[in-house]
Amino acid sequence: MERNPSPGLDGIIAASIPPEQLILGDCLRGFESPLAVQTVVTCDSAHNAQLIGSFELVGEEYPGSNELLTESESLCKSVSLDPSAGLDSTWTYHFSRPSESTWTQGDRQVSCFLSLSEGNVRNSLLPENEES
Repeated sequence: MERNPSPGLDGIIAASIPPEQLILGDCLRGFESPLAVQTVVTCDSAHNAQLIGSFELVGEEYPGSNELLTESESLCKSVSLDPSAGLDSTWTYHFSRPSESTWTQGDRQVSCFLSLSEGNVRNSLLPENEES
């Protein structure tokens, strides 16, 4: 899927992006689920979620869904966020993680999102100049 290097006033960089093609730091408009296709926009245009982290798990055996849930949540909450981003209780962590069937196919990816329950923001949640 092509990304627009110079988005217009609407800020849309790409529409209908499959979740596995998202890039760390992508700001998302109309976010509903980590598993849905996403609309990627510039972070200074209105959006309600951002991909804040991505982790590759290790291990041969599937650890079980409860352990994966706990580990995924812990990894996502370990991501350093911009203290000036104005995060409060209206933000919710979401993450996608391997299922038992995708694990057996080699999936070890945990993707971390923060989303607003309502409304939009026009800034990134990640600290500037912080490459991960």
